[in-house]
Amino acid sequence: MIGFIGLGVMGAGMARNIAASGLKLAVTTSSPDKAETFRALGAEICETPADLAARCRIIVSCVPDAAALRGVFAGETGLTAQDWNGGLLIDCSTIAPFEAEEMAQQLASVGGRFIDAPVSGGAKGAESGTLTIMCGGSQDDVAEAQPVLQAMGKNIHHVGPLGAGQALKACNQLMVAVNMMGVFEAVSLARAAGVDPKVMREVLSTGAARSGVLDAHALRYIEGTLEGGFRAELMRKDLGIANAVGAHFNITQPATDLAHQLMVATCNSGFAKNDSAALGLLYDRLNGRNEDTNQ
Repeated sequence: MIGFIGLGVMGAGMARNIAASGLKLAVTTSSPDKAETFRALGAEICETPADLAARCRIIVSCVPDAAALRGVFAGETGLTAQDWNGGLLIDCSTIAPFEAEEMAQQLASVGGRFIDAPVSGGAKGAESGTLTIMCGGSQDDVAEAQPVLQAMGKNIHHVGPLGAGQALKACNQLMVAVNMMGVFEAVSLARAAGVDPKVMREVLSTGAARSGVLDAHALRYIEGTLEGGFRAELMRKDLGIANAVGAHFNITQPATDLAHQLMVATCNSGFAKNDSAALGLLYDRLNGRNEDTNQ
C-alpha cells in the first residue's frame, strides 16, 4: 500500500493517479470532504502520518514548504513517532537541498529512507499524470520508488544524490520566474505600442520567443484566470530557496535576485494567493494600468 500526505492543488491529482494506476492507496487528511473523495476512490483513510507509516512501506509527501514537512515528521502523530524500518518517503515538496538532508537524517533515526522528488508541470500535469519529477537520492531508493513515480509523472529523472532534485527544482523555478519577467515586460511594451496582448502572444508563440510561460502563464493573465493555480506566495518561497542555494555556493545571480524581489512585490500588492502569473498585474500597477481590465 502507498501512503500520501498533502492533498492540495498538486497532491490531490498525484494521489488520484496513484489510485488509478492500480496501486493500493492510503491517505491522511484533516479535511472530511477530501477524506470522503478518496474513500470513494477506494483509498484507506488514516488519522495521522504515524498511522500511515504503520500501514505503508512507501509514502509520498507533497506539502507547501519545509515548515509543513517538519510538522508531518513531528510529535506523537508524526512520521518519526515510531520505528519505520525499511520505510521510504518520496518527498515531492519544494524545499531547499539542505532541508532535504535535514529531513533525511530525521527519518534515518527511525530506520526510514528519503528521496527528494520535486515536480514540475503544474496542476494540469498533476491531474494528467504527466509531471516531470527530479529525484535526488540513492540509486536503490529511486529504483524502488519507480512504480509510484511513474504513476504520477511522465518524465522521471534521477539527477544525483540526496538534495540534487531540489537543486534542479530551484533552477527550474528561477528560469520560469525570469521568463515571466520577460513575458510581462513584453506584454506591457506591446500594449503601449497599440498591439493587443492576445495578438502578441499568438504571434510570438510561433517563433523563437515561444515558451511554456508564454503558452500558459501569459494566457492565464490575459484571460484573467488567476484564481488558484501555483500561488505567487509559493513562487516567492521557491525563489528564496534559489537565492539561498546560490548564496551557499557564492555564485552571482542578479536575475534570480530581481525575480525574487518582483515576486515579493507581487505578494505585497495583494496577489499572494493568486496564481504566480499575477506578476503581470504588478507590471500593470507599475505602468499605471488598472488590472481589472485585460485589454
